[in-house]
Amino acid sequence: MHHLKNLFLVIVCTSQLMACSENEITANEKKRASLTIPWWGFVKPIVINGNEFYGKTCSVTRVINDAGIKSATIIFTVPDRLFTYCSQNDPNKNYLDYDGEYIILHVHRQTVGAGSKTAERYRSADFKSWQEYIGVTWVNGDEYEAWRTLGSKSSKADSRKKVVK
Repeated sequence: MHHLKNLFLVIVCTSQLMACSENEITANEKKRASLTIPWWGFVKPIVINGNEFYGKTCSVTRVINDAGIKSATIIFTVPDRLFTYCSQNDPNKNYLDYDGEYIILHVHRQTVGAGSKTAERYRSADFKSWQEYIGVTWVNGDEYEAWRTLGSKSSKADSRKKVVK
């Protein structure tokens, strides 16, 4: 019984910490919204087919220029992970890469209470279907990145990409 009470306290404290960080992020976003330049105006974009793409630590935004009027849409948000939250964004950094085939989001999360950070990667070729990086695999002595379709319950990779050094 004592263990259940302690577990309950940990869950309540964690939810309060996460709520505080969300409120802090919301306040920062409101402050940025009052600026004349949008947050993505300070970052060098990834340009694909005339569209600009910007990555924060846990989301991807597409900016479309329609006759000189730019509009932004969040096209991907990483799935939640228990007891973690997205690390603070560097306002001058684009967390995206483009390898000519896939746009790749580099995610940085902070673990609540532990102080450790995790690094994750997500990629998409069509901006609708997303994959998550699950590690390295070896085939006939060659190194490959292993990727799994987001939401898949399989422990196996859905696709691999040869690592070229």
